[in-house]
Amino acid sequence: MKAIFVLALAYAVSINSLAQDKTEKNIVSISSGRISFGTGDFFGYGVNIDYSSRLSPKKPFLKHFSVGAELSFDHGDEQPKVINPSPHEFTNESYYSTTNIVLTSKFTYNPFRKTFAKGIYTSGGLSVGYTNQSFEKKASYDSVGQISLRTSYLEFINRVVFGYRIIVGYDYPITKHVLLGLRMDFDNYSGDINTLFAGKIGYAF
Repeated sequence: MKAIFVLALAYAVSINSLAQDKTEKNIVSISSGRISFGTGDFFGYGVNIDYSSRLSPKKPFLKHFSVGAELSFDHGDEQPKVINPSPHEFTNESYYSTTNIVLTSKFTYNPFRKTFAKGIYTSGGLSVGYTNQSFEKKASYDSVGQISLRTSYLEFINRVVFGYRIIVGYDYPITKHVLLGLRMDFDNYSGDINTLFAGKIGYAF
């Protein structure tokens, strides 16, 4: 068992060292995770497709920085009980649905270039996209026999949004080209604030 642990540790260190020596630093990645819309108002799922390129793999200062772009897809909805809701369910639950398609320009900073800390990064950039939202503006009871039905009056928003995205994350190379990571995003799209926790897989070339 001890020998297996030593071999695994040696493999991890060797892969990390190889990744540090690589000069090609274009990365294509996809990430997916759980997104919180608003301040935990309701939850959904987000998928991001990203491309980034280091400004200069060889110059000591510029090799800490990368530029790129990311396309994001977010969706979430909250569906209240509509047949015989209790008074608590009627007053504390409401319908809400939102879908965002957003393109973000990204500027990434990797503060460390050696050891396992080299995977730590932070990114930021401006965003532009489109949002489709529908939410319950008002609700009332309609009684049909012994069944009470929730009647919803909805409002719809379809518009272009502008904003920004801030990301903190960690990437680890499991092979010479393939990396796995975790990230947390903070998004603000025209006042709509979202938080994403996601896993990531990428390919460096």
